[in-house]
Amino acid sequence: MNNYKNIINTIGRVLQINSILMLFPLIVAIIYQEPFETTIVAFASASIGTFIIGTLMNILKPNSHQILPRESFIIVSLSWLLMALFGAVPLMISGCVPNFFDAFFEMSSGFTTTGSSILTNVAAMPKSILFWRSLSHWIGGMGVIVFILAVLPDNKEGSNMHILRAESPGPQVGKLVSKISATARILYLIYMALTVIEFLLLYLGPDPKMDLFSSITLSFGTAGTGGFAVLNDSLASYSPYSQYVIGIFLMIFGTNFTLFYLLLIGKFKSVFKNEELRLYLGTIVISVVIIVISLWTNRIYPTFEECFRHSFLQVTSIISTAGFSTTDYCGATQWPTICLMVILFITFTGACAGSTGGGFKLSRVNILFKSIIRSIKKMVNPRKVELIKDSGSIVDDDVVKGAQNFFIVYILILFVSTFLISFDGKDLVTNFTASLTCISNVGPGLGNIVGPAGNFSSFSNFSKFVLSLTMITGRLEIFPMLALFDYKAWKTR
Repeated sequence: MNNYKNIINTIGRVLQINSILMLFPLIVAIIYQEPFETTIVAFASASIGTFIIGTLMNILKPNSHQILPRESFIIVSLSWLLMALFGAVPLMISGCVPNFFDAFFEMSSGFTTTGSSILTNVAAMPKSILFWRSLSHWIGGMGVIVFILAVLPDNKEGSNMHILRAESPGPQVGKLVSKISATARILYLIYMALTVIEFLLLYLGPDPKMDLFSSITLSFGTAGTGGFAVLNDSLASYSPYSQYVIGIFLMIFGTNFTLFYLLLIGKFKSVFKNEELRLYLGTIVISVVIIVISLWTNRIYPTFEECFRHSFLQVTSIISTAGFSTTDYCGATQWPTICLMVILFITFTGACAGSTGGGFKLSRVNILFKSIIRSIKKMVNPRKVELIKDSGSIVDDDVVKGAQNFFIVYILILFVSTFLISFDGKDLVTNFTASLTCISNVGPGLGNIVGPAGNFSSFSNFSKFVLSLTMITGRLEIFPMLALFDYKAWKTR
């Protein structure tokens, strides 16, 4: 049968790590002298309870250390669900969030790096709660299981590869070096280094509002491309310097981390010929140019610099699926329709595969576009053999079919989610963009309700639960979550 002991044992390790992570916001609560009976008790009790449950699960000795692909789907899916579930406990115990559905939505949004929120007054929240939200972004950005592989490496490299493929974003997943555990450590070292560099640039910069707490939490949110801020207006109150720094790092964290490794080992040509990177940078440039021209010609902002800065920040934030904002482009400062269409498009495409960003992924967009061109050419000349290449390498037909299948299921889930939350009676734009932003892990949608100045608090508990599952499904790239509903995944080996 499925090695259920191995599944339970691995998930137990995930919960143990989760319990240790809860100690960091507990320390923050102590440092800022928050009321003992609220956040300190909340994080302490949640950490102890989570650790005990994880330890009990970890006691089970697996029959075999080998993990099959279907078992990796189960492990990854249940791990993310339980991380969000147990991560929501401190929010409920502290009383900062009114009910389970709100807390589960908030932490699902945190760990999946979506950034959508049900909080109506973020600035009034205790520092420890804000830190926990941002820390969940940082952990979820690179991946919960990748973190486990980095700090608790296993000897079964084949099993680790199945888990890495089940969690990592993109149509193709590979190793940087011979061992998966070493690959995970390299990725996290790059991730940590970039986070520290951004923190130093923010904290040591000239912005008087960028204190130590803001620098840390915003660096976490940027690195994980999450979007949780500590002020009600997101990034609008910070100086242009801070906004530019965050925008640049959002663009960096939306890039495939494999390319950073190639830069470190001197393979510059491999980086420069990467088609997805060129498509990513080209999309950013074109999007910024279109929005800047539209904003300037419509005199939305008084200076050209403001037009460029808001355009650059919104584009890098949305395409990296962070969801930070510097202006309310759906409300008080209504952007022209062409600008909103650009934002809607990059909300769907997302960033590069192998990055901390979400969305459909530009690598899949590239593959689908080339498959369409190939189909047209074969219609004209049926006997001609057309190969799809990506960065000079031939793309296997299984990868092409996988991208096509992913697109179909992606759109299907998007419409199912939109239909289910429509029972709340909200307008179509609100429902559709709320579902789109959740499955793409972006954060803000369009309109006054779920736009950059809005939140998801007005949705019913049922809709919040649907959107929470949509976020997790989108972060895991759909198929690992769907595997939970396949009875064959639970049958004998």
